[in-house]
Amino acid sequence: MSQTPFDDKDDPLDIQDQVDGEGGDGSPAGSERSVNPQEHQRLKDERDRLMYAVAESQNMRKRLEAEKEQAVQYANTTLIRSLIPMIDNFERALAVDPSKVDGATILKGLQIVHDQMMKELEKQNVEVIDPRPGTPFDPSRHEALMQKEDPNLKPGTVAQALTRGYALKGRTIRPASVVLVK
Repeated sequence: MSQTPFDDKDDPLDIQDQVDGEGGDGSPAGSERSVNPQEHQRLKDERDRLMYAVAESQNMRKRLEAEKEQAVQYANTTLIRSLIPMIDNFERALAVDPSKVDGATILKGLQIVHDQMMKELEKQNVEVIDPRPGTPFDPSRHEALMQKEDPNLKPGTVAQALTRGYALKGRTIRPASVVLVK
């Protein structure tokens, strides 16, 4: 711990006090008077309590920062655990001998894994952004990649969705890629 003006070095603490040109006891200014031992101990105790409170607040701040960093580092643990069974299913599908299985069975297996993934995204509060033709263009949820004329739709609306977008709790993660009506 660093030294403070209140630390005693086996010397008695002397405080010089000037009030209106005089010492606190009415003696001429500049004269010294020593603080009684009880006052000295009280000041040391207050200093110690203050230093303890400062150290405690610094330790708490460090603990909170470490906890926050750890929470950020492991925030995706739940999501990753839910994805592992889906990876297992993909690995099982890849291990199948294609000469012994027909295409319809493979597609059915892929559909099951897809449905698992979509169900898990829904549990994680992920919303699919899938605009239909005629939906007004929303730049916060859609990304226009092309434009085309369509006499059946109003200009400034979606003509076609190219890829679906996703939002987490209302915040767009990836906008839907769309073709916009001219």
